[in-house]
This record gives sequence, structure tokens and C-alpha cells, in this order.
Amino acid sequence: MEIIATHSHADFDGLASMVAARKLFPEAQLVLPAGGQEAVRDFLAVHDLGLAKLKELDLSHVRRLILVDTQEPDRIGALKVCIENPSVEVVVFDHHVDEASICAGRSPHSVIDSVGATTTILVEQLRRQKIAITPFEATVMALGLYEETGSFGFASTTSRDLEAGAFLIASGADVNLVTETLRRPLDPDAVALLNDLLEHSEVHYLEGRKVLVATSTLDRRRGEAADVVHRLTELEGVDAVIVAVTMEDKVQLIGRSRRPEIDVGWIAREFGGGGHAVAAAASVKGQPLAEVHERLVHLLTTRYRPTLLAQDVMTKPVKAIAQDTTIAEVGQRMTTYGLNVFPILDEKDRYAGLVSRESIQKALFHRLGKRSVREIMQTDAYSARPETPFHDIETAMIERNQRFVPVISGTKIVGVITRTDLLRTLHDDVLGGARVRARRPGQAEDQSAGRHRNVQGLVRSRLPHRLVALLEEAGRLADRLNVSLYVVGGCVRDLLLGIENLDLDLVVEGDGILFARKLAEAKQARVKAHDRFGTAIVLLPDGFKLDVATARTEYYEYPTALPTVEQSSIKKDLYRRDFTINALAVRLNAKGFGEVLDFYGGQRDLHDKIVRVLHGLSFVEDPTRVFRAIRFAVRFGFRLGRDTEALIEGAVKMNLFHRLSGHRLLEELKLLLAERDAMQAVKRMADFGLLRFIHPKLGWSSRLQAGLRAAEQALGWYRLLYLDREIAGWLVYVVALLEVLPERAVADVLKRFPFTQAEAAVIRAARLNGQAIVRQLSRRPPPKPAQVYRLLCGLSDETLLGLMARSKAEAIMRAISAFLTTYQHVKPLLTGADLKAMGLKPGPQFKQILDRLLDARLNGEVHTELDERDLAARLMKQNAPPPSR
Repeated sequence: MEIIATHSHADFDGLASMVAARKLFPEAQLVLPAGGQEAVRDFLAVHDLGLAKLKELDLSHVRRLILVDTQEPDRIGALKVCIENPSVEVVVFDHHVDEASICAGRSPHSVIDSVGATTTILVEQLRRQKIAITPFEATVMALGLYEETGSFGFASTTSRDLEAGAFLIASGADVNLVTETLRRPLDPDAVALLNDLLEHSEVHYLEGRKVLVATSTLDRRRGEAADVVHRLTELEGVDAVIVAVTMEDKVQLIGRSRRPEIDVGWIAREFGGGGHAVAAAASVKGQPLAEVHERLVHLLTTRYRPTLLAQDVMTKPVKAIAQDTTIAEVGQRMTTYGLNVFPILDEKDRYAGLVSRESIQKALFHRLGKRSVREIMQTDAYSARPETPFHDIETAMIERNQRFVPVISGTKIVGVITRTDLLRTLHDDVLGGARVRARRPGQAEDQSAGRHRNVQGLVRSRLPHRLVALLEEAGRLADRLNVSLYVVGGCVRDLLLGIENLDLDLVVEGDGILFARKLAEAKQARVKAHDRFGTAIVLLPDGFKLDVATARTEYYEYPTALPTVEQSSIKKDLYRRDFTINALAVRLNAKGFGEVLDFYGGQRDLHDKIVRVLHGLSFVEDPTRVFRAIRFAVRFGFRLGRDTEALIEGAVKMNLFHRLSGHRLLEELKLLLAERDAMQAVKRMADFGLLRFIHPKLGWSSRLQAGLRAAEQALGWYRLLYLDREIAGWLVYVVALLEVLPERAVADVLKRFPFTQAEAAVIRAARLNGQAIVRQLSRRPPPKPAQVYRLLCGLSDETLLGLMARSKAEAIMRAISAFLTTYQHVKPLLTGADLKAMGLKPGPQFKQILDRLLDARLNGEVHTELDERDLAARLMKQNAPPPSR
């Protein structure tokens, strides 16, 4: 006899796995060793699955026991005798990996794997063996899959669970029935239990996560309590919930976790129970509830760091000023750095007090600008130490209405905690504990809820293995040097967009150059350092380059000036960047590897497809950002934010672009015109009136549009033809742009912008010689291939594509196309050595004859080497000197 069973108090994953296992073992009988959870019992009261009654079976006849969703003998009731019988084959299907299991090795048919649900493992077996299932069977399996993965929302969910769900839906699973069955309203008794748990709950900060521990003396069934715990997790928006509830003669411990880092399975096993990282339970006998609670808290706080400390959330390094600084200068520095509070240092660089913008403004109003800031600084403000619990800081800031808390080690200030840091930490942002927000059915996901989500999986799946290993090694080095390390900017943006980008920029909160040298030493690499900016390039032996920078802030002495940079924090470093979508960072330290830092809403803007500047003076400080805004909007198909558009219009009205050097403006134009949809980028420039900054006479017109479209088509044709050949496509668009300008205007553009000699030559050739070349190619009858070759030989590919775009005649485009694809590759079969062997003496005749042979081959006059020899012999004879007399 064969029996399929699951654990006592069966949930839907256990029941669904039993149904799936029966498809693999059709002769086996389904048996529940004890009553299932209430929801399971209600379902079985309506739907007959053909379950056998355990008391009617003679267990001595069992030859094979198939266990699903468990491998613990103590959780299967009377069926334990089957495991104790060595003659019984025990087959296990389970998603709880338990190396100490005594059942796992009893059969080669067992499958134990770490996925979101045991149902997934069974569905994979059915698919592998091509065993068909009915829509009802698919529905039952979907019940187990959806319940165990939290409708694919639990952290334990894997891609395999999603694939299994897709298969079940394709097999006819009734999703409506699944939803109705799993969404059961709480009855009055369950509501009472929920309220009691809320009244007797406490929050523990563990490893930066919020864990709710609750107890209740209301005696309830285990299934009912499990449902309430699930609701409690959702209601409180914490990372994990562990409850202890009295039940008859025992205490039932139930744990649910949204974060595998808080392993409730480990807690349950400490109490003799079982489960996995995100869902577990244990029955504790012989211990009162208070004792269980005390031991539970002790285990949690022993295994996990029990609290957030000031050093975990503070911002560093700190911008501070000397106490002898004048009030006027302090006010100026606040404006320069965008700060509202400054710590004050005495003559020995010891912390002395604080001064706020409000105090500075009042002092300036009273004409005290020349007085020392020490005369108005606050010396009794609350301060913390690095080891101060965050909760104490939170309480002090609220009670004292203090917006800024200095963190002091000894007499030195090592960090600060602001109200922004306070709010972000309370909402689990800084350490990645994204709060779960309820949303209505059909409502789009709130991207802000995941601002600091962990993208470790994306990093590992979308970057080459060697780069992932390099980032992990860099993170471990940062830990040894006690600095924070991040990958920032475009790489993070493209990672979240699913675009390949291997240009890795690292930022160190500390000495970036020192870090780069230490990393290079470990990797036998070379370093190029730029001390002025605190940046370095690590050149690895395989040729890969890694940019490393010190976290820094910047300010501008005047509009369009190059920035002045100073060492700062990662938050300030990200703030100095151009757009929110580029102000993203991913932590690389071992603790928190993969956590996203998003202080300015970059992920939300990626989701909403918006390019948005970080602050209102962004374009005033650096007008080149306008071109970048257009470039990113065109590249990603994003729109410009309303405020960003208004700020661009303001920058145009201020005529800031005329102050830019030709070099800076040309570099931005090169990047913008190198985009695949460069014509759209030029159109956006025209919409904002930016073309006049290239030249006052340049504006949007149908002629310019036609020229740009022709350039786009020519480049598209070229890139399809030469997949592995580089071309400066931006230069072809420049030729099209200048085509609509008069000669004098083109000369002005070439004078203002520092084109290289080769680039200027392309523009002049397409502009000045283009008309003559087009006229020659337009002759009737059409020029022969050799004539086409002589006209176009020596011109760059960019010039040729510029001519192709310029001409509207099909014959000219065909001639240029023929040159690029065929004529330029034609060579005579005979060489100079062959001519010498034929008796020709070195001299001008060599080139003349070789040129004539090339023309003949291009025009089809010769086809074989013999043809060329005959022609060469005739030419040699024609040009031979007369015989001497």
C-alpha cells in the first residue's frame, strides 16, 4: 500500500502537494494525519478530494510513504510508525531544506529544494513527465502555491514559483476561486485575538529591521491564529512578526517574515518546531507564556544586533566651521553648501556648539555680520555618541524640537543626524526596510515604497560574473578599511531599466584614492589618480577600467563656472548630480550589499518615465545639463518634468549658453547627436530655442528636418551594412545641420567650436566640395565606376554619408552606395612586382599603369589576370621609348 501525507494542521501548500503527488503515484491514497487548518477543512467540506481516513488503514501494509511539505517525523502523527519501519520507502517532496532530516535519503525519488512552495516542486515534476492535469486539480495546486508565496509577494518567492503559477493558469486554474478561498474575513473571535496581540506587542529593531513580538492568552485554534498572524504582519507593516499564543496545554509559536535575514524558521527550531525563513511554527509544552516570551526575545536579541545606533544612520563626513568665523561668512557658506545648520569647532577642532540659518539671518538683520559666530552659537543642544540607540535620539529630537543632532566621539564630531535622517530611518529607508503600503486592487505599485529596495539579484543576474565578483571583493575591502562603498549613477539607472551598462563608477565615503590603491594592490592593477578631485581610475590586468571617486559636494562661484568640489557624504554626492534618475546608488559593503540609496525619488521617476532636475538652480549652475536632459529623454523615451521644462525655458531666456566655452558645448552636442534618435533630439532643442546657440541663424525648418531624416536613413543603412565598423554618426548630423546655413555662418561655427582637423575637413569637404561632387555624379550619361571611384576616393565615410544625405537623386545615392560597398575594395590583380617582372623599369609609368589597370577592372574591361597582363603589355609598348638608331 502507498500513502501520500503531509504534516499535521495541513495548509493549502500541503494539500495541493498531496493532490499533485497522486498524479505521480496514482495508486497511492491521500491521508491527512490530523485535522488541517480551518480554511483547509472548510474547503474539503465542499470539495471531495477522495481522502482516506487514517483510522481505517492498516499501517503495517504500507510499503511506500510519500511525504509532502514536511520531513519531520514528529509532525505526521500516527504515520510516524511508517518512518520507523526500515522496510518502508519514504519519498519526500519539500521546500524546507533540512540537512538533519532522517527522511530525505530514504528514496532516490525524493526532491528537496529551496523554492517558495512545495507545490512548485511537484508541478515541475508533472511538467517534466508531461502528466496532464484537470482544471480543478490546477485550481487546488494554485491554492497551495498562492498561499505559500503570499500570492508571489513573499521574499521567498522564486522565478520557478512564477513559472509554476503560469503553468497552472494555462491549465485552467480558477483564479477567482483561489482568491475567494484565501481571502477569508476574520470572524469575531479572530478579531478579538488580533486586538489582544496588538495590545500586547512590542517592536524590536534588529539588524535595521522592525520585528513585532506579540503574545496572547486568548485560547485559539492554531489555524485561526496563523491567519491572524498573517493579517498582523500586513496591518503593522513590519518586517517580521512572531507571536506566542496559549492553546490548551501548550504555547503555540507562529512566525512570519518578509525578510529572510530575520529567519523565523531558526527561531521555531530553537523551540522544537520547524519551517523556513519566512514562515514557521512550534508547539511548546511545559513552559508558561511569560517564559516563552522571555526566551524568544533573548534569542532574537542574541542572534541579531538588537538596536539601531547613531553610527548606523548618521550622515558623514561633517561640514563644520571655526568659532572665529564671522556671522556674514557663515551665512554665505550656508548658501554655498545648501545647509541650514553648522556645527562649530573651537581652536583645537573640538565640538563647541551649533548655529542655525534662522539665528544667522536674525543676526544679519541686526547688522552683526562682522561679529564672531561664537557669540550666537547654541552650546546646550542635545548631542549623541556613535553608540547611542536611535530610539533615544528620536525621542530627544521630538521632545526638544531639535532638527540637527551632532554625533560626538570623544571631543570630535564624527557625524550628524538631521530630521531627514530621522524620518527616513523611521520609514526603514536608509537600511532598506521598505514599508509595505496597502493599495487598492488595480492600483499601480507605489514606487516610493521600494525606494531603498535590495537589487542584489539584479546585480548578480545582469552583470557578468567577473564584475559581480569584483564588486563583492571591493565591498569586503571597504569593510576592512571601515568606509562605505557604493556604485553610483548611470550604471545603477540602467540596471533598474534592464539596460546593459558596464561603466562602473564607485564612490567612497572616505579617501577614494587610498581605496583605489588598496584595490589595485589586491588585483595587481594600475592606478591613475587625480588628487585635485579625489578620483582615480583602476586599470585591471584584463583591460577593464573602474572609476573610483571620493564622495564629494560641489558649488559654483558663478553661473556656468566649473564646480569647486569638496569631500562630503554620499547623500551630498548624489545631490550634486544632474537628474534624479542619475542620483541613485547601490551599497557594496558586505552588510547590505545590493541596497539602493534613493534620496531624491529617482526610482519613482524611472517608473513614471520622467527626467527631472534635483534643484531649481541646476541649469543656472551648469547649462550643459539642458542638453543632457534632452538626450536622456530621447534615449529612454521619457518626458521632461513640468518644472524641468520651465527651468530650461528660464535658462534660455537668461542667455546662459553664450557663456559656455565652445569646447563644453561641442562635447554635449557630440553626445546628443550620437543618440540613435538624434533628429528627435534636435527637434526638442529647437522647441526650446536652443539651436540659436549653435548659430543665431540656425532654426527648425522643413529643409532641416528633411536633411536630418536623410542623415538618419543614411546612417541606418550604413550600420546595417557594417555591423562591426565604427562611424562618427554625430558628425554626419552636424553636416546636415550646417547644410541649411550660409557659407559665412558655417565659417563662424568652425571658428567657435574646436573641431579637430579631421572633423573640420569632413565638414568642409561635404560643404565646399559636395556641390561639385554631386554635379559630377549627376551628369548624363552617368559616370563610369572608375570615374565615381576617382571622385570619392580619399573622402571619409562620414563625408560620403553626408553627401548621400545631401543628395535627393536616386542615381547619386546609388553611386555613393556602390563606392562604399564595392568600388573602394577593388584592386588590380597585378602588383608593382609583377610589372617589374614583365620588364617595366621603375618610374612614373608604374603608377600610371596600375591606375589604368584599376580603372579597367572597375569598368569591367578586364576580368582575369591574363586580361590585366595583356592590357599592361599594351600600355608598356605604347609608352616604350623609340629604338636607338
